Amino acid sequence: MYTVLRAALQLSIIDLLAAAPRTLDDLAGAVAAATDLGRPDERLLARLMRALRHLGLVDLDVGGRYRLTADGEPLISDRDDSLAPAALIWGTDLWRDSAHLLHLTIARGVPVALDTYEVSSPYAYLHSRPAEGRLFNEFMRTRSHSVADALAAQDLSRFGSVADIGGGTGIVLARLLQRNPGLRGTLFELPEVAAEARQHLGELGLDAVTVVEGDMFADPLPPAELLLLCNVVHNYDDERAVKLLARVAELMTAGAELWIVDSIVEDDPVSSPTSGVALDVKMLTLFASGQERTLGDIGTLLGEAGLAVVRTGLLPHGLSLLVARPG
Repeated sequence: MYTVLRAALQLSIIDLLAAAPRTLDDLAGAVAAATDLGRPDERLLARLMRALRHLGLVDLDVGGRYRLTADGEPLISDRDDSLAPAALIWGTDLWRDSAHLLHLTIARGVPVALDTYEVSSPYAYLHSRPAEGRLFNEFMRTRSHSVADALAAQDLSRFGSVADIGGGTGIVLARLLQRNPGLRGTLFELPEVAAEARQHLGELGLDAVTVVEGDMFADPLPPAELLLLCNVVHNYDDERAVKLLARVAELMTAGAELWIVDSIVEDDPVSSPTSGVALDVKMLTLFASGQERTLGDIGTLLGEAGLAVVRTGLLPHGLSLLVARPG
């Protein structure tokens, strides 16, 4: 049914029904006006709507008008926590082909789909396709809002500075600075992402923030009392993950903390949250070496980098917070 969901989003059906209930004829006309796809075939559109009703995303009232249900509302595109970008990104070329070629990735030990597009990583692919890159950034943005709120609710009074390494467009960092006016922030990102981060942070009117461009494995990282790695460590195999963690550990002085946000899987796959296992499979298709880890696995990597987990907590979207200190 993923195909149904993706088609509904591409035809703007979710947003159109969020604006107002519509008959099939009205909906067909609205799709034509909202997209460059022309007026859809109403017989085929009716079958798509039947599938959406089966999924519980749409209902049909006694007047013959389709209405968006409460279960369909999270797919509205302009919500801060919209699930629409997530549904769309997994259907883009590389994501789709990576899933189809998973058996070859497992057999050969490398992400086969990357060779098809002659790129070294999913991020290089996104950089080569700006439209898909923007969609991915939107996907990360919608995931980041609720996580940012959860992190900002933590007590940060003991910190005077924070650095978000690989912090995307700065959603998490911005929320921390907004909730803690005395905090100084630094965002470290690749040049192509840093430009968008500067624009985003500038629009928010945040003065106590600096954006630094660079490669987290090669260039100097910004020191801070609180260091963040949000959805970063899972991108890398153990060797590179330890290298990154060790580089961060070198920055940490007495009282400094590293906060890692990632999905944690359980030692027993049966009891492990579905979200973590599903994300691990996606990492397998795209990176081969990238992975979700157990708490013990991450603890081992941190230990090799001279760090130790001192606290853990649960976050939205099946993510976890791991707080580490030197020792």
